[in-house]
Amino acid sequence: MKLGLVWSIASMIIGAIGSLIVTPVLIHTLGSVEFGLYILVLTVTSYAGFLDFGITWAATRYFAGDIASGRSLDLSSRFYTLAYFLCGVGIFSTLLATLLGPALVRAAGAAGSGKLALVFFLAAISFGFSLQAGLLTSLLRADQRFDQAGRVAVVGSFLLPLGCYAAARLSPGLISLLAVTAGVNLIGMLLVFIVARPKLSLVRGITHWQPRYLYEMASFGGWSTIGRLVMLIMLQADRLAVALVGSVSSLTFYAVPANIASRVNTLGGATSSLFFSRVSLLHSGGQSAELRAQHASMRRLLIWSTLAAAIPLLILGPDFLHEWIGSEMAGEGGAILRAFTVGYAIIAVTSPDGAVLEGCGRPDLTAKAMLAWGAVSIAGVVAFAPSLGAQAIAYGVASWLTGLGITNAVMARRLALGAPRGARGYFIFGGALLSVGVAVFTGSLLRPLIHDLQSGLLAIAAMSAASLAVGFFSILAADERQIFFQILKRVRRIGYATADESDGKAEC
Repeated sequence: MKLGLVWSIASMIIGAIGSLIVTPVLIHTLGSVEFGLYILVLTVTSYAGFLDFGITWAATRYFAGDIASGRSLDLSSRFYTLAYFLCGVGIFSTLLATLLGPALVRAAGAAGSGKLALVFFLAAISFGFSLQAGLLTSLLRADQRFDQAGRVAVVGSFLLPLGCYAAARLSPGLISLLAVTAGVNLIGMLLVFIVARPKLSLVRGITHWQPRYLYEMASFGGWSTIGRLVMLIMLQADRLAVALVGSVSSLTFYAVPANIASRVNTLGGATSSLFFSRVSLLHSGGQSAELRAQHASMRRLLIWSTLAAAIPLLILGPDFLHEWIGSEMAGEGGAILRAFTVGYAIIAVTSPDGAVLEGCGRPDLTAKAMLAWGAVSIAGVVAFAPSLGAQAIAYGVASWLTGLGITNAVMARRLALGAPRGARGYFIFGGALLSVGVAVFTGSLLRPLIHDLQSGLLAIAAMSAASLAVGFFSILAADERQIFFQILKRVRRIGYATADESDGKAEC
C-alpha cells in the first residue's frame, strides 16, 4: 500500500506541474469567460456521479470481502452487474447533460451557442469513461494491487495536461479541449482494463445482470450517497453559486485558486481510497492492532507530505498567482487560495479517519458530520456573501472541510483506534512544528527575491524541499524512510541496467 501511495505522490507532482503549465495557456487562448464556461461544464457534468447512489464506493468494500473469502462467483457477478449499471448511468447522464446542460449554462449568464449541446455531450462521454475506469481501479485496490492502480494514474496525470496543451495550441476552443479530455479518459480506461484483465480472467461465474448485488451494495452505499450529495453541494455547487451570484468570468478567479489548493489533498484523497479497502480487510479479520499501526503510518506520511504542499501556498500563494497569471488573479484569488489551502490540508491529514469509519461499517457517522457542518457553512455563506462575495463561499467551504476532518478524527479514535499510545504523538507534533518552522524561515528569506514566475517557483520548491527534508527525519518512522531508500535503489539499478545495455549495443 505504501508503494501505491508513492505512485500517488508521483501522480500528484506530475498533475501539479501539468496544471502549472497548461492553466495560463488555456486562460490566454480561451479567455476568462470561455475558461469559466469550461469549468462550469465539467462541474455540471460531474453532478451525474450522484446517480450511482454510492454503489461504486461500496463496491470496493464488497470486492475486498469476496476476494478475502474466495467467493469468485460473487466477485464475478458483482463486478459485471456493476459494470452494466455504470454503463447505464453513463448513457443516462449523457442524455441528461446534453438536454438540460445548455439551459443551465445560459441561466448562469453564458452567451447562447448552438454548440453547447455538443460541448456537454463530450464532457458527459468523458465522465462515462471515468466511471468504468473507476470500477476497474476499485477491483485492483480491493485485490491490494495499489501500485498497479497508481501507475495508471501517473500515466493519466501526464497525458491530460499534455493533450490539453496540444489542443490549446493547435485548435483553441472548448470542443477540441473537451474532445481531448474524453480521449485521455478513454485511454485511461483501456490501460486500467489491461492491468486488471489478469484478475478478471481468474473469476468464473455469472456475468449477466444480477440486481440483488446492487441492492446489497446500496444498503451500505445509502449513507455514502448522502455524504456524496453533501460533498457535491460543497465542492461542486460552489462553482455554480459563484457563477449565478457573480458571473461566469468571476468563476475563473475563484476556480483557479481553488483547484491549486485542492492539490494539497490529492494525496489525501488517494490515501482514503487505498486505505478504505485495507481497513475493510483488516476489520473483517479482527486485526485491530494492525489497523492502528497502519493508520498511524498513513497519518505520518500525510502530515509529512501535506505540510510540504500547504505551507508554501499559505506563505507565497498570492505572490505566485501574481507572477503566474497577473495582478487581478492575485487580488481576487489570494485570500481564496489561502482559505482553501487550510481546509484541504486538514481534510488531507484526516483522510485515513474517514476511511476507518466507512471501512468499519459506519458510513452514517461521516454522512451525519457532513450534514451538520454543511448546515453551519451554508448559514455562514448566506450571512456573509452580500459583503464578501466569492470569498464568503470559499470561507464556507474551507470551514466545512476543517470541521469535517476534525470530527472524523475524533469519531475514528472513539470507534476503532483508541487514544494514541506513548510519546510518539508528541514526537510527531514536535517534528511537524520543526518542519513548518524551517519552511517558513526559508520562505521569509526567498520572498524578497521573487520577481517573475521562475523565481516564484524556485521559492515554493525550496520551501517544500526544506519541509520535506526536515520532516523526513523528524516525522517519518525508520521503516517508512526505508521504503524511499528501497525505491531509490531500484531506480539506480534500472539506470545501471539501461546504461549497460546501451554500452553493449555500442560495442556491437
